[in-house]
Amino acid sequence: MPNNIFSQWIDDYFYYIKGQSLLFVKPPKQYIDQGLDNRPTIILIPGVHGIWQMLKDIADRISLLGCSVYVAEKLGYNTKAVDFSAKLIRKLIEEKNLNNIIIVAHSKGGLIAKYLLAFENQDKRIKKVIAIATPFHGSQLAEFVPAKEYEELRPESPMIKKLNSQRAVNKKIISIFGTFDNHVWPTESCRLSGAKNIQVDIFGHHKILFDERVIKIVLEEIERV
Repeated sequence: MPNNIFSQWIDDYFYYIKGQSLLFVKPPKQYIDQGLDNRPTIILIPGVHGIWQMLKDIADRISLLGCSVYVAEKLGYNTKAVDFSAKLIRKLIEEKNLNNIIIVAHSKGGLIAKYLLAFENQDKRIKKVIAIATPFHGSQLAEFVPAKEYEELRPESPMIKKLNSQRAVNKKIISIFGTFDNHVWPTESCRLSGAKNIQVDIFGHHKILFDERVIKIVLEEIERV
């Protein structure tokens, strides 16, 4: 754990503000227009109280690979239940007739992505999930947040238990997480049995989305599909 926890914590929220400051930025037209037929299709899913722009640095680089990048704007600030949100993503997939899909998700977005793999992927359109800082086993910090949208993130929540029972899909998940996460406690909650776990030496639940090492890993995993 870093020596100066307070400064690291403040630093992480600088990156949160940086992502949220793009509130009124629409997805660039080239996200879809530049997509090549032989490349995977990417769907972005942000974390709770997050917006798609939190993933914009990663998405910009993905689009340069020739992948179409879709944003689930109907999720809003991602405060709805995991299963409901998964159905919104599934509706997007069907409306746009998307195939050969890789989901790139942050935090709670990774739980939604796993739900899709387990319960909304009978046609195998979703090939892989790249989850960043996702509390697959819940976060004990959620116990102290008196808000309904955090209830599913508690370690003993029915949703966390339901998702943890679906082990077969873990092999299709890449879980990327830092050495310390100020929102996911313990940070080891991001480690998922049967998945490809990649730990990066970084502090911060939001900062990790802007780290060049993490972006490089995401790009490499997309190329491996």
